[in-house]
Amino acid sequence: MVTDGSTENPGALSLAGPAMDRLPRVVSQSGHPGTPGSFDHQRDGATMMKLSADQDVRIIVADDHPIISLALADSLNDVPGFTVVATARSGLELVTAVQDHPCHLIVTDFSMAARSADEDGLRLIERLQRLFPEIPIVVFTMLSNSGILNQLRQVGVAGIVSKEEPIDELVSICVRALSESGPILSNSISQRLSQNDVTMGRAGKGKGLSPKELEVVRMFAQGLSVTEIARRLHRSVATIGTQKQSAMRKLNIETNAELLRYADEQGFS
Repeated sequence: MVTDGSTENPGALSLAGPAMDRLPRVVSQSGHPGTPGSFDHQRDGATMMKLSADQDVRIIVADDHPIISLALADSLNDVPGFTVVATARSGLELVTAVQDHPCHLIVTDFSMAARSADEDGLRLIERLQRLFPEIPIVVFTMLSNSGILNQLRQVGVAGIVSKEEPIDELVSICVRALSESGPILSNSISQRLSQNDVTMGRAGKGKGLSPKELEVVRMFAQGLSVTEIARRLHRSVATIGTQKQSAMRKLNIETNAELLRYADEQGFS
């Protein structure tokens, strides 16, 4: 079994050389073939039929909502040559699945049930990157907070897709993630990150929050108490309390109810 920091990478499969030639190719409306793994964004329902059927791309899907996980698996399995080899409902299950089932691509939710800090959120993504550096990761999330999305972009995930978008958008980005350098952003994620602070209203106030403050606010918005957050993040209760109060001060928020309302409005949960 792989442990954090190991250089072993049993979960990764290579798509180099001839395998890259088996990635889906889509014919654009001009009649020219697209690059491996690319989709024509003006495609119609027939476009999926133009994918090569002789490839073998193995995918692992993680989401703590079984219905979403099943829908993702079904949609990805509909792509010729794509096979979802395992699903997971938590960060721990995801790490174990990748160790047990070599794959080419990981598709995961950002916020999932967790018992420790590295089984959820940005820490889970970073753990996956340490353990399986060759496997691209596409994050499929309800989060829309620009601070957290920027963190995801900065750590170098292959793609970020909003759960508010059609499933075809996720499938498209999954295909592109196998051959293009990321991060590849879905339309709504791209728009969210490019919005001016003025048009974002109160969201602009969150710009000054540190990564640790963003993490504490996100977990508080999930319903965790300061003590529970401290336990999960392996920090003292005093430290978590200070980070929470610092975030509230920067946001000009005085009560927990206001903080929860802000978190809901700005896509922390």
